[in-house]
Amino acid sequence: MNRDALLSITLVAFGAVGNGCSNPGTGEAAISLTSDSQLFVDNFLIESSDGVVKTLNRPGKHPANPLVRADRPWEGYLVLQPGSVIFDEEEGLFKMWYNSLPSTKRPDVEDFLCYATSKDGVHWEKPDLGLVAYRGSTANNIFLKDSAWTHSVIKDPDDKDPNRRYKLAYWRTRDRSECGVWVAFSSDGVRWTNHPDNPVVPCSATGDTFSVMQDAASKQYWLYHKSEIRPIRKVARLVSDDFVHWRDSQLVLQPDENDQPDTEFYGLSAFSYGGQYLGLLWVFHTYSQLMDTQLVSSRDGLVWDRSGYRRIFLPLGYMRNEYGGSSFDSGMVFPATAPAVKDDKLWIYYSGFSNLHNALAEEHTGEIGLATLRLDGFVSLEATSEASVVTRPVTFQGSSMTLNARIRAMEQQGGAFNPAWKELFTDVPDGKGSIRVEVQDADGQPISGYRAEECIPVQGDGVRLGISWGGGKDLSELEGRAVRFKFVMSNASLYSFRIR
Repeated sequence: MNRDALLSITLVAFGAVGNGCSNPGTGEAAISLTSDSQLFVDNFLIESSDGVVKTLNRPGKHPANPLVRADRPWEGYLVLQPGSVIFDEEEGLFKMWYNSLPSTKRPDVEDFLCYATSKDGVHWEKPDLGLVAYRGSTANNIFLKDSAWTHSVIKDPDDKDPNRRYKLAYWRTRDRSECGVWVAFSSDGVRWTNHPDNPVVPCSATGDTFSVMQDAASKQYWLYHKSEIRPIRKVARLVSDDFVHWRDSQLVLQPDENDQPDTEFYGLSAFSYGGQYLGLLWVFHTYSQLMDTQLVSSRDGLVWDRSGYRRIFLPLGYMRNEYGGSSFDSGMVFPATAPAVKDDKLWIYYSGFSNLHNALAEEHTGEIGLATLRLDGFVSLEATSEASVVTRPVTFQGSSMTLNARIRAMEQQGGAFNPAWKELFTDVPDGKGSIRVEVQDADGQPISGYRAEECIPVQGDGVRLGISWGGGKDLSELEGRAVRFKFVMSNASLYSFRIR
C-alpha cells in the first residue's frame, strides 16, 4: 500500500445524497457560490453521485517531529492548547505563541506564554524579547506570565487601531477574582496591553479550554469553549463584536448515542475555510485517558457535522507498551487554533504528549509537532472507473473554473503501465485518468457548448488545474445563471473546485 493510501481513510461509496436521489426541475433555490474553494467535506453542494467514494485524508506528520522542544531554562513542558501559529504574509514569517508550564525536571518554571518565529516552518527561533524576567534576566522569549493553559492569538490587519492589530485571549486563574478569560491587544504580537476590565468572561461562564476565531464573513469573533454545563465535557460558543464584550452562549457540540460511552469533547479549534467553517475536535476518551482529533464542519458556526463519519483525522503516534518507548504524541494531541497556509499546503501544528491525561501535571511531557496536508485536502471524492458527481443548482460571479485534483495513471513502481490492471479499469484507457466538467441548466439538461464531451479533459496533479471547453470557452456567458456542475471522473481524486 502506498503512502497516500496509508494517510487516507475511505468513508463510504455513495450514490445519491441529500434526499436520496437527484432532483432536477423542482424549483430549488440556487446556492450562491463565493470565490473561495468549494469543498466536499459535507454534502451541502452535492445533489447526486454515481460510483464515487468519499475519503477522509489524514495529514502527514513531519519526520523531524517534535519541532519545538523544551530547550531553555524557563521551559518546563510545552503546549499549544490550542495556541496559535500563523504564516504572516506581510513579513514572510511563521509566528508561534505557545505555553511553557512546570514539569518534574523544572518545577521552578512559572506559567509562561512564549513567542517563536520560523522562516521555513520547521526550524524555530526563540528570540530574546526583553519583557519578562526569569531568574533576574529578561533575555528570553517570554511575553506574559501568570497565565494557565489556554490562549488564542488573532492577527486582524483590518482593525483601524494599529495597537489592536493583534488580539490575545488567555485563561488566568491566579485567584478567584481574576479567574476567567482575559484579553490583551498588541501592535506587533509581542508587546501586549491587558484590557482594564479583565476578566471579560468569568470562570463561571466558561471552561479552561477555548479557542477564538474571526468569522471571515461577519468579522465577529467567536469563542468556542469547554462548556460550563456538566457533567461531561462539551463545546459551547460565545460571540463578540469587539473582542471584549461576549454574549449569546450556545451549546454547539456534545457526544450523542452514536459515540462510545466514554467520549467527551475537550475543545474545538475552529476556523473559516472555503466559504464555510471547519474545526478540529479534541475527542477525549475517559476510559483510556487518551485524546485524538476528528474533523467537523459547519455552514453557520452553530450546527456542526461530524465529517468523516467520526473517524480520526489527526491520530496519536505509536506506543510500544511493554516493549518500552513511544512517540512524543502517543498519549494526547492538541491541534492549534487553525492551520497556517503556505506553499499550497496546510501546516497543522499541534501539541503532543506521551503521557495520559490523568498523569500528574508535573509529569506531563508536552512538545510541539507539525503535520501537513495538501491545500483543501481534508476530504476527496475518489473514482477508479468512470464515475460522476452532480451539484445542486448554483450561481456564481466569475468566468474561470479551476480544480484541486489528482489524476493518476495506474503504473508499476518502475513507471511502466501494468497490463494486468487493465481488466480492473476497463473504463480507463491505458490506465490514464481524467476529469471533465459538464454544465447543466437548473433542470439538469446539458448546456450546448458545455457538455462533458466538449470539455478538455484535465490531467495531472495540481491545486489550480484549469477547466475549459471546445475553443477555449470559459464560464463568462453563464455568470449569474442558475446551473449545475457535473464532474465526470476516472482514476482521479477531486478535492475542491473554484470559480473566479
